[in-house]
Amino acid sequence: MALRGNMNKKGQMHTIEALLALMLIIGVVTFAAQSGPRRTPVESSVDTQLVLYGEDFLCILDMERSDHTSWLYHQINGTVNGSKWGGAANITREWQNTELNGSGVFCKVEIADFTSSGLLAIVDAYPPYANPPENSITVTRLVALVDPVRVYEVRLTLWYM
Repeated sequence: MALRGNMNKKGQMHTIEALLALMLIIGVVTFAAQSGPRRTPVESSVDTQLVLYGEDFLCILDMERSDHTSWLYHQINGTVNGSKWGGAANITREWQNTELNGSGVFCKVEIADFTSSGLLAIVDAYPPYANPPENSITVTRLVALVDPVRVYEVRLTLWYM
C-alpha cells in the first residue's frame, strides 16, 4: 500500500504540471493573437496618403489672396449667397485637373452648413449620386463667410479604385 500512495503523488504532480503548461501555452497564444496588428500596414499607409492628399488639396484651394479671401471662400460664397453656382462641382473639377485623378483616386465633395441649432445640412454635393466605399477617407475644411456670418464645412471624401 505504501507503494501505491507514492505513485499517486507522482501522478498528481504530473497532472498539475500538465495543467500549468497548458495554461501557459494558452496565455502565450492569446497574448500573441491580441498583440498583432489589426489592419494590414498597406491599408494604413494608403489611408494616411489619402489624408495627406486631401489636406494638401484643400489647403491649396484655401490659400489666402491679397483681399484676405481664397478660391475656396469664393466657391462657398457663390454657392450659398450669389449666383447659386455649384461650388462642389467646381472643387471636384479642380481635383480632376490633378494628376491624382488619373492614378485611380476618386473624390466626392460636399458643402455642409452649420445651422444655428448646431446641426449640419448639406447644401451642395458633387457628384450627387456617388456613394463612396466604406474604406474611403474624409478630409474637412471650415470656411467662414462674413456677410452674413456663417460657417460652412467642405468635405472631401477620397478613395482608391
